[in-house]
Amino acid sequence: VEYYPEHNTVEEVARDFNANDTTAIEMLTDDVYLGAEAYNNLFVLKRNRAAQSDAMRCRLDTIGEFHLGEMCNKFMGGSLVMPQTSASNASGQGSGGGSGSTDGRNRRRSIASSKKTMESSQMSGGAQSATSRSRRPSVVVGSQTLFGTVDGTLGCILGLDGPTAAFFACLERSMQRTIKPIGGFSHQMFRAFSGEKRQYPSHGFVDGDMIEAFMDLDRLTMQKIVTYMNKDGGWEMDDVMMDYGSDKNGSASGDMMEDVRPALSVDDVLALVEEIAMLH
Repeated sequence: VEYYPEHNTVEEVARDFNANDTTAIEMLTDDVYLGAEAYNNLFVLKRNRAAQSDAMRCRLDTIGEFHLGEMCNKFMGGSLVMPQTSASNASGQGSGGGSGSTDGRNRRRSIASSKKTMESSQMSGGAQSATSRSRRPSVVVGSQTLFGTVDGTLGCILGLDGPTAAFFACLERSMQRTIKPIGGFSHQMFRAFSGEKRQYPSHGFVDGDMIEAFMDLDRLTMQKIVTYMNKDGGWEMDDVMMDYGSDKNGSASGDMMEDVRPALSVDDVLALVEEIAMLH
């Protein structure tokens, strides 16, 4: 809704046409809104002010859905740590759809199998070639939102910019491929938005609990995950295409991609995971 002081009225300007039993809501920006509903899910809505038609401008588009697992009944802007002065907090606006839930840190180990200590000299497939180079993205955070649940959990949702969200989404996919969850339960199915009459795969969110579990793994498992990330390439694809151009079909040429594709190392990934973990 929007308030018009000259007429002293409040008018509806856009609405979400999905039926949600909403329990909490927070404005991340003027056009991006975070919500929670009674079936333990989170969702993010965006208002499209630049749409050509009135029908599209009055519709709130769903850009993120995520199963939290607990009923959230309170949002508020803020952080559980002292404000950072590094460049990672220089951005004033983050992508609401790229935020990740980081509640319940004591449950991080539930997604990892039993750990085996191995020396770094025993790692396989981890050596970078002489022509490869590391170019990990920096962590850029916009909105910071705290939430509370009826079970007493306190958590933090961080708004991430595009490159940061792409990096952690790639890490999440690689961890899902590498780590066998306890009981064989699918992490994707657990985090899927599940309501009374609809169910959708999780999108627009990155699971912060899973990301932080990377720090609890042994070195060999870390290296396997990073190897998958380098094969996936999703963490840096946009940057490579932006810096070196693309062909008519929107993809960079094969020879150039072969020469300039940066390669991640375990230390690169650890540095970013530790940096994001210190923000809550």
